[in-house]
Amino acid sequence: MLLVSPLTLCPKRYAPCDLRMNFHLIDWIILVVYLAGTVFVGLWARKYVETMEGYFVAGRKVKVALGSATLIATEIGVVTFMYFGQLGYLTGFSCFILGVIGFFGYMFIGKTGFVVEGLRRLRVITIPEFYEMRYNKTVRWLGGVLLFVGGVLNMGIFLRFDGIFLSEALGLGLQAKTIVMVVMLIIVISYTVLGGMFSVVITDFIQFVVLTFGMLIATVFVLMKVSFKSMANVVVHQYGSQGMNPITNPNFGWVFIFWMIVGSVAISALNQPAVSKSFASESPEVGRKVFLFSGLTLAGRYMIPMLWGVAALAMFGPHVGSLVAMPKLLGTVVPSGLLGLMVAGMLAASMSTYSAYLLAWSTVATRDVIAPLLKFKLTDKQNVTTTRFIATLIGVYMLLFGLFYPLPSTAYQYLSLTGAMYAAGAFACVGGGLYWKKANVVGAYSGLIFGALAPAAFLVLSFIKDTLPKSLLFLVNVNVSGFLSFVLAVAGMVVGSLVSQKKYAPVMIPEPVDPVRPAEDPDVRG
Repeated sequence: MLLVSPLTLCPKRYAPCDLRMNFHLIDWIILVVYLAGTVFVGLWARKYVETMEGYFVAGRKVKVALGSATLIATEIGVVTFMYFGQLGYLTGFSCFILGVIGFFGYMFIGKTGFVVEGLRRLRVITIPEFYEMRYNKTVRWLGGVLLFVGGVLNMGIFLRFDGIFLSEALGLGLQAKTIVMVVMLIIVISYTVLGGMFSVVITDFIQFVVLTFGMLIATVFVLMKVSFKSMANVVVHQYGSQGMNPITNPNFGWVFIFWMIVGSVAISALNQPAVSKSFASESPEVGRKVFLFSGLTLAGRYMIPMLWGVAALAMFGPHVGSLVAMPKLLGTVVPSGLLGLMVAGMLAASMSTYSAYLLAWSTVATRDVIAPLLKFKLTDKQNVTTTRFIATLIGVYMLLFGLFYPLPSTAYQYLSLTGAMYAAGAFACVGGGLYWKKANVVGAYSGLIFGALAPAAFLVLSFIKDTLPKSLLFLVNVNVSGFLSFVLAVAGMVVGSLVSQKKYAPVMIPEPVDPVRPAEDPDVRG
């Protein structure tokens, strides 16, 4: 009988692979105690939610340190670790360019206050509220629909990615993925739906601390097992110069880089879950600084999971599934006890992301899609109740989508494209509305519709790409579609506004009574 040691040697150019999983009883205790504590804090925060502003934007009382921590926790969840880890595994070090671009995108917003400062000064709760102020109620409804549909499509794969990560890191195997997904969904919905933004902000700060510690632990043990030299050798052997140069890498190239440069500003400043942290800040200046200080850590937050993906390539070789390689690496190199803390940090990140996204998209659906269609005005209580119900429905959708939708080959580009579906039009409408006096309602309609065309065409045509003529194949190139969405949105805004100036004069927004804390929310005036 052949005995196989649990220490398995990979092919000679790869590191030794210890396939024993280290998640034991002490790790389960740490994880369960953390989850119970988080749910308790989230439910405890419910008693401080007394008004609509308290539920949706935490009473606009968030300061710089807390706002920065909660934004960081929101912007990097398990799904973020998964798609960046996947990119590192599939593309080597060339994907590190995304960390550099993202850093400068956040720095630009943080230094200039681009969009976020102006929206916070107007005291909006959702981005489409600005559309009604600057254009009209129908533009608000259309923008709300696109924002909601794009946002919900964007987060459709979140739960499945988290199920894969936790199943592998905990050593349960992929057969436990569905159970993990259901448990995670129940936990997140329980405190997000009941406590609103106040719960999200409080628990995000806790999760930011745990997340930072977990990332540090994981990175130390990964580097103890796989050296930088081993990673570099494997990347060069496997991908050649494409593993180092994003320009020559077939997954990226110049079109992708241009798309990411624009998208790093537009999607960051106009992503409702992220910008809601600015809306919850105590002043426009604080809202700007939240992005500035969050951006200081952004490159590292992107590159660390990418590094884990490269380390997984060095340890396991290229024949492990690109999605399971990184969590399998963490489950084998981080020792028991510390692994529980690390997984708690990863789960903390994921819960922060879910809570912010669920609250953001359900708020948009309630205030910008449903409310404008009603003949009566929703009370504060009806707004909150409707938002809670929609958040629960989104959670059920995520479970079904995650179980049955075929995963894209690279999750990052899918997420960026669905993000562009709403961000491109918002970039044209909000940017034009704040900084261009000639922006009008025709330009707004054109910008929103044209901005969504290329991503929508990609999502539909990718199912029938084998039947498309060669002249239309560019529409199923994710990088071309993503970049084209912003070009079409801006062109629609500019051309649409210029050709209709005489018939549709621009509507300017009067300055608030008090730019820091006006007497009333402009959206609840009678």
